[in-house]
Amino acid sequence: MKKVIINIMATTGITLIVLAIIGALYGANFIFIIGVFHALATNIIVHLGYLLTRKFESKYIALEVVLDLGFTIFVVVFLGTVIKWFNNTPVGILVIMAVVIYLIGLLLNIFGIRNEINTINRLLQNRNKKYKGI
Repeated sequence: MKKVIINIMATTGITLIVLAIIGALYGANFIFIIGVFHALATNIIVHLGYLLTRKFESKYIALEVVLDLGFTIFVVVFLGTVIKWFNNTPVGILVIMAVVIYLIGLLLNIFGIRNEINTINRLLQNRNKKYKGI
């Protein structure tokens, strides 16, 4: 559960940064506080959905990515309709934001996994050196 909370907070931070960049490109001067909570709520819903989709594993990684990305876009578009984000931001921009944020999260996960693999390999090498001396 700790990892899920960390992921929610990380993607919320990424969301706010991407939102600020897009807002700056369109001439916005500020982000409403309610927008921060909307971003947090959206990321909570997305990550809870990911917990459900992770229960159904596929041997095709591309299928998992497409399903996750499709779910993310669905949530963003659905909440955009409910919360009326489309009054200020076109649906295409929100979809692009969702894809960019998902890809950034995917890259961060890949780098995290790579670091874990390196750590495990280093620990195995140290263990092998230790037992070779016996």
